[in-house]
Amino acid sequence: MRLKKWFGTTTTAVLVSSLMLAGCGGGNTKTGGNEGSSGANAESAAPAPKETVTLKAYFPGDKPVGFDDVLQAVNDKLKKDNVGAALNINFLPWSDYGNAVSVKMSAGEDFDMYLDAPWLSMNQMIDGNSLKELDAEVAKRPELKASIPDEMWEYNKFEGKIMGIPLGTTQGQLYGLLIRKDLREKYGLPELKTLDDLEKFLYTVKENEKDVKPFVLNGIKADKLPFILSDSANLALDEVLEIGVNMFAYSTKDKKVVGQWASPMIADGYERVTKYYKDGIISKNIAQEQNAETLFKQGKYAATYYAADGVEGLKYSEMLQDGSDKLEIFIPNGDKAKPYTAFQQWNFLCIPASSQHADLALDVVNWMSIKENHDLMEYGIQGKDWEPVGDSSYKVLSKYSFPGYVLTWRPTLNRTPDTMMKDDKKWFDFSTNPANFTLSPTAGFNFNAEKVKTEYAKITPLHDSIFLPLSQGVLPADQGKKTLEKKMASLGGQKVIDEIQAQIDAVTSGK
Repeated sequence: MRLKKWFGTTTTAVLVSSLMLAGCGGGNTKTGGNEGSSGANAESAAPAPKETVTLKAYFPGDKPVGFDDVLQAVNDKLKKDNVGAALNINFLPWSDYGNAVSVKMSAGEDFDMYLDAPWLSMNQMIDGNSLKELDAEVAKRPELKASIPDEMWEYNKFEGKIMGIPLGTTQGQLYGLLIRKDLREKYGLPELKTLDDLEKFLYTVKENEKDVKPFVLNGIKADKLPFILSDSANLALDEVLEIGVNMFAYSTKDKKVVGQWASPMIADGYERVTKYYKDGIISKNIAQEQNAETLFKQGKYAATYYAADGVEGLKYSEMLQDGSDKLEIFIPNGDKAKPYTAFQQWNFLCIPASSQHADLALDVVNWMSIKENHDLMEYGIQGKDWEPVGDSSYKVLSKYSFPGYVLTWRPTLNRTPDTMMKDDKKWFDFSTNPANFTLSPTAGFNFNAEKVKTEYAKITPLHDSIFLPLSQGVLPADQGKKTLEKKMASLGGQKVIDEIQAQIDAVTSGK
């Protein structure tokens, strides 16, 4: 899963092989100092206790409920496993996090790890030599390296170097809709397989249901609609629809950067959005809509947005607490899905170059890449905050909820809640497997806007003022595309496109 704060997002939070080890005593050591040989020699074989060094970390958001007890348990186990470290984790408000961390770095404050990302200040920190390069350190720590797929390591480098631990769970983006299965069955409609099937379902609801409207989603997420409603969705045809830069795409056919609105591959998606808005299939309030989740839970709509990220579907699991089976997920071309991915993650655990304990910080990250240690931090104290359900699921027992995207997300270790609906788990598991995706030719590209920061700042507001209304259907496709094209040209958008193109060319030239 990739998470931008969007953003709330990213939330996200949730989210496999059991490795029962006593701990990690160092970078290459798989067992801690408390595990020795049996018999009379056991005590003499144990290494001497290490001096404990407290490592300071900064992460965004509110401190989780019950965190102090969990952190104490984590530090107790770090001591038991003779790692030689304790954690001092500080949470800063999202509203000021990026600025606060930048100030701390500039002031030379001694701390050892923090969350950064290209959408925060990571590119600037790299340019300023403020982050520690981690290639050699990761190679020396087998648990850490094995807990993250090779593709994530390879395609989340910056200028060929590991500058942060990539944090994510899914390996690509898979979008669709969550629909009311009971309404589909009420009207004798077959399981939705195609966009034509979806359209028939939505129009049937509109024509026959007095108190249920067809489709709702929050306006801020509508930029995904043309991707979901295109015949090419999830098929990895001849155009990459997303490159991690808002509003832009890359055509593999022409090897050119283009505006997403101009992409021929999703032109049909924009036409559908325009039609659905005009016909009342999409909520007329979409531009201002922020309560889609609540409205769908209240039974006022028959379909809403879905992403196979391990977070979106869980928002609706309470609707099934009555034992019903009234929800299902529709993924366009799901039976043939092989979507493009760049394996790009949105969040990174970074080590400041000024840290006095960088090696020890990496030892802790490696220790946390062992399942029992990972589970302790991410899910809390077993028996109090959670209990395991097999090797890959868990039952929630308390309100403890750690934001795994700042530290603990590991694709091979994360568990899913036992409340996750069957369809959601199916598609989430699909999205965590690198083999289910097609490698994008732009893999390894991370846009650095520094050279065109003035022009980029000018065109960025167009996302909310024109691009979103176009994607929502509020602006008809033909009118919205022309308006956006003209505005982009007048504000220096071509210079931004040229810079994106140059950076992608630099990545693809060696392939």
